[in-house]
Amino acid sequence: MPVQTLPVTSSLSAQQALLNRLFLSQMLQFADVVPTRGAFGGGAGEEQFASFLREEYAARLAERVQLLPDILPDRTAPAAAGR
Repeated sequence: MPVQTLPVTSSLSAQQALLNRLFLSQMLQFADVVPTRGAFGGGAGEEQFASFLREEYAARLAERVQLLPDILPDRTAPAAAGR
C-alpha cells in the first residue's frame, strides 16, 4: 500500500477523513469484496491493480459513511468558556 502523508497545515478533519478512508480500504481488503475472477480476472498484474480499485471503493464509501468516530478533538476550535 502506498504511504500517504498529510502536510502539517492540514486540518484535523482532513486527517480523520484520511483515516476513515484507509480504515475502509483495509476492511475491504480483508473482506475480499473486490472481484478478482471472471471473464477478465487473473493475470500477472491483478494484485497490483486490485489495490487501485479497492482504494477507489474506499474513497467513495468514505464520502457517504463515517465509520470511525470523531475521537480526536479539534485543537483549532476555541476553548470552552469557564475552563
